[in-house]
Amino acid sequence: MSPTRFLFICVGVIALVTSVREAKGQTISGNPSFLVSGRFTNPVEEGSNSLLVRDNNLSNGYNSGADTTDAPSGIATTGPAGAAFFQWGRASTSDTYAHPSALWFIPVDVTNAAPGKDFQIGYLYYRNGTIQSSTGASSVDMAFTFTFPSDGGTMNTSFTSNLVNTPNNGTAEQNADVVSLSNHFSPTGYKDSSGNAYYLELSFKMDADTLNTLSTGTEFRAYEGGTSRAEIIGRFTTTPNVAMVPEPSTLLIGLLGALPLISRRKR
Repeated sequence: MSPTRFLFICVGVIALVTSVREAKGQTISGNPSFLVSGRFTNPVEEGSNSLLVRDNNLSNGYNSGADTTDAPSGIATTGPAGAAFFQWGRASTSDTYAHPSALWFIPVDVTNAAPGKDFQIGYLYYRNGTIQSSTGASSVDMAFTFTFPSDGGTMNTSFTSNLVNTPNNGTAEQNADVVSLSNHFSPTGYKDSSGNAYYLELSFKMDADTLNTLSTGTEFRAYEGGTSRAEIIGRFTTTPNVAMVPEPSTLLIGLLGALPLISRRKR
């Protein structure tokens, strides 16, 4: 291939990349601010003896059967608007930490949620209780509603969390139980003025003093008989789980860098 022909192809590729980026321009109007409300929905029971407790409105106290041992600071009796609680399992009577496992969601108010940028949705607390076999849950959905004070509009998303209860016959790290995201992006039902459909991507950001080395962006772990905390991070995007297309200038540098190689090969 001649250098002239190669440069002609480069220009064509750059023009194509530029047009694709413009077509995918993410323009959520005004970088909105919103209030967050969380819910635990659609739990899947492990067996006929499962014991599940849900409360998706902690502002009026907890539902009957809730064990609030090691609840996050300030919400042992009530919680803020948008906070939620889910408990699973019958506590093992043969263990010193005789409490069921539980999740708490505590929201934060979001400001200036620019598309393609991470923002904090809230906190997820995980109490890893010691429970009897086949009395818990294998999964539960985390659903979020975003309410926009400017016009009263809402967005609704849902993410399935797998609850992995490990056998307690190994090291402390091996006995750690897991909350794992089954899907880490969800449609919001929102389209901008260019017709782009938006998704919410979700990930966990662990506290430094928790099982940080074993946890990932989609897996959140807690030691047996202990409680961990993670931030829930969101990101609005039109292209979920797709690598960003390189900027035209970056692509041009890479293509021009290959030109000497092509010239040498031709010789």
